[in-house]
Amino acid sequence: MGKHHYKNEQIMKLLTILGGLVGIATMILGLAGIADIGFVNPLLGLNAVLNFIVGIVISVLTLLTGLKPNAPLPFHWLVLFILGILLIVFGAGIWACVLVIIAALIGLIEDL
Repeated sequence: MGKHHYKNEQIMKLLTILGGLVGIATMILGLAGIADIGFVNPLLGLNAVLNFIVGIVISVLTLLTGLKPNAPLPFHWLVLFILGILLIVFGAGIWACVLVIIAALIGLIEDL
């Protein structure tokens, strides 16, 4: 999964950065007490503090992947897809997940 340049890389970066920012905003709004802003509740068995910390870390990693491709994580459609799934699992919201998954699908379509 080394260095890979996509034809629509700028769109993918924009969607990834927006997904990371929306994820961070959703996590902060969830901490402020605005419930169900992401339309999906995080895993109920996890401790809320642990869930918040992991959700923020995943959101920041998503943001950094868009800002600095191949620095923290490779900028590849499979990594973006996994980050999108992790965003929804750890409570960063459906909108953050959708933005990152769309970026992953654009990369997948280009690879085909």
